[in-house]
This record gives sequence, C-alpha cells and structure tokens, in this order.
Amino acid sequence: MKDNPVQETTSTDDKKRIKELEAKLAKNESEIEFFKDKINTNQEIILDVIEEKKLLKKQIEEFERKELDVKLNNYLELQRKHHKVEHRLFVTKNLLDEAQAELEFRAKIIEELENQGIMDLVLGRYPENYLEYKKRGE
Repeated sequence: MKDNPVQETTSTDDKKRIKELEAKLAKNESEIEFFKDKINTNQEIILDVIEEKKLLKKQIEEFERKELDVKLNNYLELQRKHHKVEHRLFVTKNLLDEAQAELEFRAKIIEELENQGIMDLVLGRYPENYLEYKKRGE
C-alpha cells in the first residue's frame, strides 16, 4: 500500500475530509444545543406570560366585580334617599293639605262672624262653624 501514492493521497484526503466533517458536525451539534437552550428559555418566557395573563385577567374580573358592587351600592343608596324624599314629600303635602283645609275653615268662620247680625251677637248666638271650632280647641 505504501507503494501506491494514489492510495496514500486518498487516505490523507479522506482523513482531512473526515476531520472537516467532524468539525462541522461538532459545530452543528453546538448550534443545536444553543437553539434547544433558546427554545427552553422562550418556552419559560411564554409560560410566564401566560401565567401573568391569567393573573391579570383574574384581577380585571375582580376589579369589574368590585366596580359593579360599588355601582349597585350607589344605586341602592340613591334609591333609599329617593324613597326618603318621596315620604317627606308625601308627609309635607298631607300637612299642607290639612293646613289649607284649616285655613279655609277659619276663613269661613271669620266670614260668618263678619256677616252675623248685632242681634245674634247680643243674644249670644254664634254660627255653627264657630261653635265647632271652639269645641276642637278645648
């Protein structure tokens, strides 16, 4: 075999080629490891983002629920105040109606007393409305 220089050259060329391929293989394996690490890192980042998104969604739902609770409480408070005002209005209207009726009754008494004759006054005869008014005052 040593006598054949073509075989020796081929053998050297093959060895050189094998070394080149081994170096290329090592480089490719190194790149594969780099990309695997990058994929793992990116997957961890993605999982963290997913967890953060879930947490944010939960916080948003909680905030929206609290906001609805506040709106409901405000509505109920306004409704309570409205009913209170309506009741005050009702009571005040009734008192004003009673006062109006009393004023009209007294105006009628005054008119009857003004229209009463001297003879009725001397005899001590008073209009019926005046006598009714006196009974209520006692």
